[in-house]
This record gives sequence, C-alpha cells and structure tokens, in this order.
Amino acid sequence: MIILFFGDDTMTVPLNAPATASLLASPVLELRQYTLKPGRRETLIDIFDSRFIEGQEHAGMTIIGQFRDLDRPDMFVWLRGFDGMEARKQALTAFYDGPVWTAHRDAANATMIDSDDVLLLKPAWPGAGFDLSGAQRGAMPAEES
Repeated sequence: MIILFFGDDTMTVPLNAPATASLLASPVLELRQYTLKPGRRETLIDIFDSRFIEGQEHAGMTIIGQFRDLDRPDMFVWLRGFDGMEARKQALTAFYDGPVWTAHRDAANATMIDSDDVLLLKPAWPGAGFDLSGAQRGAMPAEES
C-alpha cells in the first residue's frame, strides 16, 4: 500500500514536521505506474536501467527509485523528480525529443499496456518532501562487481 499526502500552501504543518524546511532535491515529483504486457517487466527494467536512467539524469531529472509491485507482476512503479515545473517541462522536452528516447522508445513501448498512470506531486508542507542531498544512485546491475 502506498499512502500519499496531497496539500496546498495553506495546509497546517503537523507537530512532527522539522522546524525549518530542508532544501529539497526534488520539489516536484512524478509517481509513475506502468501496466505491462504479461511477462515483460524484466525486459522493461533492463531497458530502463541500461538506457533511460542516465539519459533522463542528463536531461535534468532525478530518478528517485524504481520498484517491482510484489502483488502485481505486470506492474513497474517508479519515481522521478524535478527542480520545479519549468525545469520539468524543459527536462521532459530534452529527453523525449532526444536521441536516447528516439532510439529505444519502440522497445520500451512494446512492453507496455498503459503508461498514463502518473501522479504529479509536491510536498504537502515545507520540508515534507524527499531530501536527497548527498544521495547517490546505487550501482547499476552491469556496474556491480
């Protein structure tokens, strides 16, 4: 189960919130859930890991995490972040108009039934989002020794 809190700038800050807002690495988030063709999840994950992560990072996105839904073997869930809405627009344009997506989109799209289940999120209150400062992406499967 995933629990998400949505809010606007007037939302009351809960008692356990930090006294000061931290610098959020990704104040705008997308939670993306893809429904895949049966048995195609590992194929998409391979394409995603080997082709799309670095291309999206180069375009200005932060890939926060990827997840296998344990209850639904034909689902792929992932989070990506942006520095703001204008940065999101620029990063999406750079990636989806760029050479990495153009070269591999057909293979990725061939694994999917639906890629439109996307929640566009912002922190519910100052300091409630992900603080990724100092975080580093884990080694890709091919990079592990």
